[in-house]
Amino acid sequence: MDREWIYKIRSDKTGLLLMFVMAAIFSSVTLWLYKSNNGAFIFVLAFSILLLILLLAGIYRGIFYKVFISSDGFYYQTGIGNGNFYPYTEVEKAWINTGSAQNGSQIDSCNIALRDQKVIRFTFSYKDEDAVEYLIETADAYAKGTDFYNETEKDEYIIDGKFLGKTRIILSIIILAIIVFLDAFFIKLFSMNFVLIPSIIIGIGVVLYLFNYYLFFKIKIEKNGFYYRTTPFNARCYEYGEITSCRKIRREARHYSYHNGTSGINYYFYFEFTDNTGKKHKFQYDQQIHEYEVDILKQRIETHQ
Repeated sequence: MDREWIYKIRSDKTGLLLMFVMAAIFSSVTLWLYKSNNGAFIFVLAFSILLLILLLAGIYRGIFYKVFISSDGFYYQTGIGNGNFYPYTEVEKAWINTGSAQNGSQIDSCNIALRDQKVIRFTFSYKDEDAVEYLIETADAYAKGTDFYNETEKDEYIIDGKFLGKTRIILSIIILAIIVFLDAFFIKLFSMNFVLIPSIIIGIGVVLYLFNYYLFFKIKIEKNGFYYRTTPFNARCYEYGEITSCRKIRREARHYSYHNGTSGINYYFYFEFTDNTGKKHKFQYDQQIHEYEVDILKQRIETHQ
């Protein structure tokens, strides 16, 4: 890494500081409730453990997450020993994707497709916009001087559940463990099996869904068709001419907290298409990550109709 870095993108320290303050507050409240022999400490303890785990994850990310940008390439690292330098000559295409997260907030992600089909993705904040724009413009300038440069679009794009997939699985397993711990406490105390066990079943269902999304979900967009798989059992290749219609769907789920009287909306995004047998197919995707690729898929289907 003996290079002169023009830009350096690191993990945001503001969120880490906020997490530290919250973890300290809840840990103090847990200790106070425990010393007061207040049974409510078990709830606060569970939440304190979750905050502590998130804090440690944030510290880990703050230490090892690096995107360093130079005039001839960029260095990308997310964990211990996995950092690599990628010269711009290995970049096939780079783009920015903007979309809504589940809570409605706008998130920007930088996507860098390498010549070996690997795609590097990372989200960035407004303070790093200049760095990302420089990275994309410089990579694009290098690509224009190569034989594989495509002035329009790449032939292949992939939509899958790999980006942040492991993080979501680990977090869901931790939450499930906390639910099991709390349920075991209540079952022992009140014998409320019929009320509490369903929450464990729902938690296991979420974990299994995330495992499936990470391991098996894959949409490979090619020049003349696309590969579709949302479970281990429904993989199929379609030619664009076999699709009669398609559309993007946004669904809203309103939720209300009786505890503090606040309400909110969660957003879920789907792509639906109908094949030439009249059967409809649908997959869910993260708009803030894959909106660009979904638009490419939609455009190619509509071009062949």
